[in-house]
Amino acid sequence: MSVESSLHYYFQHVSPARISMARERAGLTKKKLAELLDKKPSAVTQFESGKSGLAFETFTRLVQALKIHPAYLTTLLPESPQLKIETCHFRANRSVTQAERYQAVRYAQDVLAIYRALERRGVTFPDVAFSTYEGPELSERKIEEYSITVRKNLGLGLGPILNMAELLESIGVFIILLPCECAKLDAFATWIDDRPCIMITADSPASRMQFDYGHEFAHILLDENRSSGDPLTERIANRFASAFLMPYPTFSTDCPRKFSLSVFISVKDFWHTSIAASMYRARQLDIMSERNYRSGIISLTREGYRRSEPKEFDRPLPTSLDQALQLVSSDTTISDLANEIGLYQEQLIDVLKTQGISSETISSLSPAPQKAKIINFPAR
Repeated sequence: MSVESSLHYYFQHVSPARISMARERAGLTKKKLAELLDKKPSAVTQFESGKSGLAFETFTRLVQALKIHPAYLTTLLPESPQLKIETCHFRANRSVTQAERYQAVRYAQDVLAIYRALERRGVTFPDVAFSTYEGPELSERKIEEYSITVRKNLGLGLGPILNMAELLESIGVFIILLPCECAKLDAFATWIDDRPCIMITADSPASRMQFDYGHEFAHILLDENRSSGDPLTERIANRFASAFLMPYPTFSTDCPRKFSLSVFISVKDFWHTSIAASMYRARQLDIMSERNYRSGIISLTREGYRRSEPKEFDRPLPTSLDQALQLVSSDTTISDLANEIGLYQEQLIDVLKTQGISSETISSLSPAPQKAKIINFPAR
């Protein structure tokens, strides 16, 4: 595929399924896209189902409306992972629309296409190094025991986990950072082609990210075949995250019984969990009384620390994609990758920046243009 190919060339290879994906990627409903095309919503449905062909003029307007490279709408791209929204574990947040969920899923799919492009270039990412749970429904007590079993199997011991992103990537989880427009989602998880994937908002506070990683790891371990958003499933995931990040045998001896901001800041610094999560864990384990817990929450609220806690540690961000891009930088360019994924180069660079790819790595993939070699003929 070539960026220089004509619109007519792409038009001949249009894919109804890719039209649907591109619309969802743009966060548009069928009704909204129809308005942009000056068509009826039923026409968009026909285009996406393949029951009605596109006119070339409509294809041109479609590319403009979706602000996407025309190749993205075709069958010309290498096969990429297909995320199904029904397999993704979203929180039961009613303020998040279905269009916003689809937009996040399609964004994640583009990032996974980058991973696949790198694998085609010979990059090998860590194998999945854990087993999912198979057994009867876990009670809260059994969740505590199971979390310690998972730690033992991963060789973690019972101390703090300083960087959940580093841990998860080392055991084969792909982590995808979502842009700010997906902030209401917080995080979600799924399995795709036997690869566990966690999608998480890129600009979340560090302590929030740590807990979200633990929560989504629970879905990866426990809920591959369960429906998304079930309240009980979410409670179990929260309990696992608490138990995994703050294991009972050690956390119970370290956590104070009464609220003191300075003391809980030191707990946060040691365990790399938020003050709120540490307090909740203390109440969960009956280390703190309900009265002391509520008093502490009131104090945090009064200081404005429920929204933004003090003394945040470094955010646990993924690094494997940056390392992989560095490995191929000598024989791959931004242009190569953009062509393979079906994005404009500027769009791909925006995606890479959201994934935390360093400016040095991006620069190494963007070689300076060669100067034209001009033959100077002698003057007559």
